[in-house]
Amino acid sequence: MSDSDRIDVTINLLGPMRMHSGRAELPLPGRKPAALMAYLCHRVGMNVPRETLSGLLWGDVPEAQARASLRQALSALRKALGGAASVLLASAETIRLDERRIRSDLVDMLSLVEADGKEDLEQLAAQFRGEFLEGFGAVTPEFDRWLDAERGTLRSRKTAALIRLADLYTQERRYDEMITVGQMLLQLDPLQEHVHRRVMKAYQAQGRYDAALRQYASLESILARELGVAPEALSTEIAQQIRRDRRQSSEPAELIVAPGNMPASTIKAPARPSIAVLHFRGLPKDSEAEFLGEGISEDVTVELSRVPDILVVSRQSALRVDEETLSAKQIGAELGVRFYLSGSVRVAAGKLRVAAHLVSCETGHELWAERFDRELMDVFDIQAEIARTVAATTADRIAASVLSHVAENRPDNLESYELVLKGIAALHRFSEEGYLEAQRLFELAIQRSPDYGRAHGWLAMARLYLRWNIDASVELSDVVKAAERAVALDPTEPKGHLALGMCLFIHRQYDQAEFRFQAALRANPNDELVLTEYGRFLMYLDQSEAGLQRIREAMRVNPFFPDWFWSIQGRCLHTLGRFREAALAFERIHAPPFYIHAYLAACYVMLEDRDRMNAAKAALFAARPDFDLSAFKAIFPYKNPETADRYFESLEAAGL
Repeated sequence: MSDSDRIDVTINLLGPMRMHSGRAELPLPGRKPAALMAYLCHRVGMNVPRETLSGLLWGDVPEAQARASLRQALSALRKALGGAASVLLASAETIRLDERRIRSDLVDMLSLVEADGKEDLEQLAAQFRGEFLEGFGAVTPEFDRWLDAERGTLRSRKTAALIRLADLYTQERRYDEMITVGQMLLQLDPLQEHVHRRVMKAYQAQGRYDAALRQYASLESILARELGVAPEALSTEIAQQIRRDRRQSSEPAELIVAPGNMPASTIKAPARPSIAVLHFRGLPKDSEAEFLGEGISEDVTVELSRVPDILVVSRQSALRVDEETLSAKQIGAELGVRFYLSGSVRVAAGKLRVAAHLVSCETGHELWAERFDRELMDVFDIQAEIARTVAATTADRIAASVLSHVAENRPDNLESYELVLKGIAALHRFSEEGYLEAQRLFELAIQRSPDYGRAHGWLAMARLYLRWNIDASVELSDVVKAAERAVALDPTEPKGHLALGMCLFIHRQYDQAEFRFQAALRANPNDELVLTEYGRFLMYLDQSEAGLQRIREAMRVNPFFPDWFWSIQGRCLHTLGRFREAALAFERIHAPPFYIHAYLAACYVMLEDRDRMNAAKAALFAARPDFDLSAFKAIFPYKNPETADRYFESLEAAGL
């Protein structure tokens, strides 16, 4: 490094202000010279007019006196900098800091807050410190207003970046890291209810129910103290689910006294799929592998507990039985389950071997077995990977085993079933041709099996998407007819409820629509179309944060989700005023339809990126020369007119 490029001064502005030259800490000058230094650091490398600085720090005195005070402050600042005073570059009209010779944590932070890559975001979290000029105190009304505004801007940008990191950790199921980032976010603003919910759900995913409920209690206390309000319904719903999970994990299963020669300890297995995860034995006993086996058993239990259609007995209950002394039927009777999972762990010569076995308690047959061999370099990552793989495979094998014995709500001939499967595949192309082909196939299935509820439900969705995305002349009455028939034939079919909910909210019948969406979620809480469409509905209800959460759940359920999920996510983010994140979502759509270019233009205008705004407008009118914003407005059923106005104002500001 040449002399002209060396770093002479390092200054910390996040948290209490501190200055260093090399390893030596420099004394801070008086309040106003320190404020001058902070302002110049914020605009490092820029020539700041002396008039600006005088007005900021001495706006209440005559101009000549203000300029004299500025010279005195510069003198005090040079004295504090000592041998590094040459970083200050002053002319008759301007002052600046030499950007090549001064380093500021604020500048480093500003370079990271717009990042999307995980490494940059993790670096941001690692450098997380306090408020900008924390504890600095009042200087002048002008400086204080500037400082408050900058603190707010930085807080908002840091919040958006840390939320991106929290979402990445959640997608990767790295819940400890997600909780740490969540607590950072709550330091920035403890009133962020959506962050409290993220932390609660991370604790819940780990089985740490008491910690999750303490987080909810903290949220209740903060909202009552600061705003005098109760938590949102979604937060309360999550807390209630956590309480149910805690009861299920800690209360023993119901004991049934059976007739005849059945032992009194027998527990009746529930009708739905149920499983116990037994201890993964360490080989040899009392070795390091015993500890790893406990961890894998715990992790698999937690992972399987997330599958809503499977009952998983608590870890404490599973520890009561010994696979070596009981038969499969006895284990099923003892724990009240239809399946159990067991395994072994061996560690030798730096390698880890895990064996897993899924067994039917009714037959004693092994339904699945697998062996995992890994290098023992990062044992906890390996443990988590194996737990996820075993849990996912086990859930699939249980489903396959159960479905082979279930005939309810199936069509009376195989051809109808195959037609529906082909129709679903066609609809999932999410194109005009796909919707028309899906509609044809579902109608054929209904001709062959008139009472097949699933076919009626999917027919309603095909007609609805054709109307929503392609052809507004499709009659909603035809959608409603198919959906009502689906619900009448099979109340557990989610698509019928979903289609009815969407028709109702198109007609702005919001309460009735909410009822239908909730019915669809009860029918299948893991249906990605239900989750995404409910997210869209919540956005129109002015609950975009809750809508965003539902869409991200859908993306987790189906990692190969269609591109239009990004569109709904972007709409929620735009409504929340998170324009950069919204633009990034829209930009991820590979073959965007014309309206995505309109959404992008609306984001870019709010970001003051006129070049990209103009490019988006050009793409919009190239794809749809007759684009008419007034017609565009008519299709958006916002409940709150003010929210609709804000959204359309951004479109109008883009020149549409």
